[in-house]
Amino acid sequence: MSIRHRITPRYETRNHEIVAGLREAAGAGPPVDPKMAVKRYAAQVSAAMALIHGGDWQVAVDHQEGFVLVTPRLSESHS
Repeated sequence: MSIRHRITPRYETRNHEIVAGLREAAGAGPPVDPKMAVKRYAAQVSAAMALIHGGDWQVAVDHQEGFVLVTPRLSESHS
């Protein structure tokens, strides 16, 4: 017997559930907040830079100016 009927629905309606399933099957996934996407991509760039160049990298994102900065974090001895 399936326990699916006992689980709290994740979707508002059956149509929303069907659309979510179609999006997932198509590889589209759920919609993502654009600011969160920028944050995630900047973190991925920071991690890749650390793998390539070593060290600790920091990210600064300014949505007002449309600016993203990924730079090595200076150690305390450089301050």
